[in-house]
Amino acid sequence: MIYRRTLFLAPLALLAAPALAAPLLWVTAEVPPFVREGPQGAEGYAHELFVRVHKQAGLHGELHFYPWARAARMLLSGQAQGGLVVSRTPERERKFQWLFPVGSFRFAIFTRAGDGAMATDLAGLRERRVAVLRGSASSELLNSVGMTGIDGKDYAELLALLQRRVVDAILAPEAVMLDQLEHQKLAASSLHKTPLVQYSELYAVAGPAMPEGVRERLSAAYRQLQDGGVVHQLRRRHPHSFIDG
Repeated sequence: MIYRRTLFLAPLALLAAPALAAPLLWVTAEVPPFVREGPQGAEGYAHELFVRVHKQAGLHGELHFYPWARAARMLLSGQAQGGLVVSRTPERERKFQWLFPVGSFRFAIFTRAGDGAMATDLAGLRERRVAVLRGSASSELLNSVGMTGIDGKDYAELLALLQRRVVDAILAPEAVMLDQLEHQKLAASSLHKTPLVQYSELYAVAGPAMPEGVRERLSAAYRQLQDGGVVHQLRRRHPHSFIDG
């Protein structure tokens, strides 16, 4: 089921530049612990930073949640102007404008605990059925070594595929899968985790529909928050959102 929630940010004219008449439309997938849909709405480090940056820039922001593949299509087609949590990969480098970092993660291979470790690197998965999030950085990483995964629309579906033995392993961000286990009240020991050396940085990005002046205001607002120590304070509250947290 596709779900949508909207977050409205009240304008706060902290910069001299005038605020836009219409709110900026942002899209994101639910990628805990970076951003998730909580009981009171969106939460997580990326969401808190999103709110602060928009206030600092004096801009309206409207955040919608979609499965990642659809969010990416909306962003690239111009239906949305910004993407909140996007992995920075070589394949995406020229598609977006990279505004400010919102997290980082290490990739990991997850298998059923009873099966034990199947591989210590991607090459060891060549004869295995591997689940990945559709259109994700994990899928791109698997493709980079000549492999094709079995797609799932979200991380809950990936876990279900593994539990039903449709696949042998999941390739995914370590922090996201551990959060998914906690969300489903499953012990971390129910899966065997093999961390990989590969990692990815997460960014808030601008799509082709975001005006250059708006991009500059958002980037400048982030730098002001960074210089003022706000970014550091937020990171300390969300240590699991960064590899070096």
